Amino acid sequence: MNTASTRFERAAIGIVVAATWIAASFVVSPLVGGFAVVTVAEAVIVRSPGWLSSSAIGLLGFAAQPALVAGVVAAVLAAAAIAEIVRPRAPDVLTPAYAVAVAVATAWLFLATGGGLSIGVAVAFVVAVGAPYLAAQYLTRPPAPPNRRRFLRRVGGVVAAGAVSAAGLRALFSRFESEGGDRAGEPLSRSISPPSGDPAFDFEGMPAAVTPPRNHYTIDISVDDPDIDPESWSLGIDGAVEEPYELGYEELRGHDDSVEQTTTLICISNPVGGDLIGTAHWTGVPLSSLVEAAEPAEGAVDLVTHAADGYSEAIPLELVEREDVLIAYGMGEQALPRSHGFPARLLVPGRYGMKMTKWITRIEVAEAEHEAYWEQRDWNERAIANTMSYVRAATREGDRVTVGGVAFGGLETGVEEIAGVEVSVDGGETWNEGELEAQLAPHAWRRWRYAFDAPDGSEFDVVVRAIEADGTVQTDEEADTLPDGATGWHRETVQV
Repeated sequence: MNTASTRFERAAIGIVVAATWIAASFVVSPLVGGFAVVTVAEAVIVRSPGWLSSSAIGLLGFAAQPALVAGVVAAVLAAAAIAEIVRPRAPDVLTPAYAVAVAVATAWLFLATGGGLSIGVAVAFVVAVGAPYLAAQYLTRPPAPPNRRRFLRRVGGVVAAGAVSAAGLRALFSRFESEGGDRAGEPLSRSISPPSGDPAFDFEGMPAAVTPPRNHYTIDISVDDPDIDPESWSLGIDGAVEEPYELGYEELRGHDDSVEQTTTLICISNPVGGDLIGTAHWTGVPLSSLVEAAEPAEGAVDLVTHAADGYSEAIPLELVEREDVLIAYGMGEQALPRSHGFPARLLVPGRYGMKMTKWITRIEVAEAEHEAYWEQRDWNERAIANTMSYVRAATREGDRVTVGGVAFGGLETGVEEIAGVEVSVDGGETWNEGELEAQLAPHAWRRWRYAFDAPDGSEFDVVVRAIEADGTVQTDEEADTLPDGATGWHRETVQV
């Protein structure tokens, strides 16, 4: 057999053995609570420097995490193929590709379980390393005489047998998966009254006054969102407190201090004019009510929120005194969707989304400052949202052209800080006062519009800038997202 043919077969062996391991790890994922590829991808996210995370989100947006998962799959397949091609000895049962599979399977199970052992973990390990072992043994058995066609038939046999076995075992192991997430997104028992916007601002291309939950952006370090059973979930309030306690899910939803609040969220990785922003109507309990009941000790400085996926974030204890900081359990007229933190999440108006822990399980009152995940990666710890205004739409009715968008600012003082917008349709040469929609809520964005006459088929360089309550004009200084969030005027060329 010639060298090229040998390399082809070795590469094929590596790819098939690695693919078998990937498929086996997916099959047993219900036993360990996570798919191997996702676990590895999340480990990459946790260990990535801030500039890399920001660049990935800025470049790929919502596709950043799927791209990372695909990259992990490609890396495993490529590593196994290369290991097979460069190995110096003849085929045997313990191929380099199989050794790669065993090493990655061991690391995955350790990451997924924290080193804990159980019958489920033991079964998962046996299946995850046994399946690629059988594939390697079958594919490396030398045919007599050597023949590529026979080899390809073997590969096809492994794929077919693996697919059938994987389907059967996955159906079996899926019975062990949590069904707690079935309650995510269920209707709330209380009557909800979300605000409605001015129809005059609902022309084509404009965002809704309140973003539907299905359209609201989601960004977090979890590739596979935690699936939490609300029946066994509890929210603990402890640390430097006199009276630590826990709340169950129904106790949180039935809390006497529950309130509704319309709040805009924006991601610190959102570039100027980006889509990582939305406004939702939330239902929750003021954080102050929950913390006060635990009686924080004198000298406490931070409040640390811990999540089911290992994420943690901190806010100064004095910020908790604001009644608009919530532990939210509802979004719109429903319980939180799983992707938005079911059963409960933190909501801090005017801060970037990095501060708002999802899938929250514990509230810790701390006597020392806590260095959180994103702060460790050099992002601004206070995370107050910069004043921004974006162009979102342009439409024509006869000779009348209307452009519009949204404006929002961080709530340094807890009150609305956007007083107006100015719009230019000639690239910033001249400015005109835009019309602001009546304010929906103190913490919600303001939609704006500006109408003018122009001939059909005209092209305009639209620029917008917000004006704060004290008269300060939104800065035109362009800054990247890292470390303080993006700044600069948004520009869009439109033709109507």
